[in-house]
Amino acid sequence: METSKGLKIFIVEDELIIAESLKLILKSLGHLCVGTTNSILMAESVIKGGEVDLILLDINLNGKNDGIELGKLCYKNKQSFLYITSYSDRDTVIAAKETKPGGYLNKPFTPQDIMIGIEMATINHSEEDSHLLERSVGHLDLSDREMEVLKCFNSRLLTTEIANELSISTNTVKYHLKNLYSKFDVVSRADFLEKLQVMKKEV
Repeated sequence: METSKGLKIFIVEDELIIAESLKLILKSLGHLCVGTTNSILMAESVIKGGEVDLILLDINLNGKNDGIELGKLCYKNKQSFLYITSYSDRDTVIAAKETKPGGYLNKPFTPQDIMIGIEMATINHSEEDSHLLERSVGHLDLSDREMEVLKCFNSRLLTTEIANELSISTNTVKYHLKNLYSKFDVVSRADFLEKLQVMKKEV
């Protein structure tokens, strides 16, 4: 089974051995682990920053179910996340489900479990994110092609990747991106991505 393109993934886990195991699995799957923590404050900062593609989130942190609260924050900030936990009792599962995670994996896990979990979380988040994007830019006068380019751009694809995805030339992509920059009143890729994040959060 093919996995998603390399994702920037952050791990929130208070057991060092498990965190290190996850890092190795992510590397073997072609993903980049951008950091690990067992700190609630650091996890909150990463979630609010919106600069990672996915967060692997342990429910039980330092003896408490703080992971559920972090899951709520992820949902509020439209941050894709996946629970990894040794707790599968009914109350915990119900509480976790209400935060709408991309998935729920029980420990102990295998590399295959992680791969499938990431795939499902990515698919679910991608579909939701696409709907959010459409709603957030509905007031703008975008052509069908501009919308296609915008969705690819929103997925962090580069100009050549957008061209390949849409079977158009890189010059055509640049032309549409120039028009989009003008319509969104931005001057750089970073500014554009940040503005899209803000617009989606306001929906």
